[in-house]
Amino acid sequence: VPTFLFIKRNDFALFGEHGYIPYITDEVLELIAKYPENYEVKTFDIEGVKLDLFNSYRLFLQQNEQNKITNISFIETIKPFITFYSKLPEYSKITKRLSKEALNIREAILKSQDPELTFFEDFPRALGFTLDGLQNLDSGLQKYIDKLQETIRELRTSYDELVNRVELFIQSEIVGEDLSFEGYKESLQKRYKNLRKHL
Repeated sequence: VPTFLFIKRNDFALFGEHGYIPYITDEVLELIAKYPENYEVKTFDIEGVKLDLFNSYRLFLQQNEQNKITNISFIETIKPFITFYSKLPEYSKITKRLSKEALNIREAILKSQDPELTFFEDFPRALGFTLDGLQNLDSGLQKYIDKLQETIRELRTSYDELVNRVELFIQSEIVGEDLSFEGYKESLQKRYKNLRKHL
């Protein structure tokens, strides 16, 4: 079984106790031989609307379309989403000040253990779509990808929006005029220069 899995590593996905195992190493093969009951092998059954959806993700990520889905293409496609999440500022990972869809997508990326489930069930559900619904809608895939793009943008810019809200508050409620950072910094320094430092 380990030999077969290694030879066919691009045609099958391997799952362990903690979900998807993207790369089969010597250690993984040794553990499979010792504890086969802890592992599952899954083939990719991707055609029709699933293949169209998968290729829509790849186009969204500026990757080449695929006629046949392999383990490598799944890894190539899920990796940018996981990298995107890991590079988000801490605020963007914990804030609740996002749309329902953005919160759902963030959660789906965080809890992703099976790329196939993530792409074909978790992401569509997070954005209020179903696979059947995407198949039946005119230009449904495009609407879905547009919604995904909008949600990813919302997550990416959420920290910048926080900074803008704080700056707007300082300008309108404290300084009382629309100034650049240097301008209101100077204004605040003048305003509070007579305060004793410990106060």
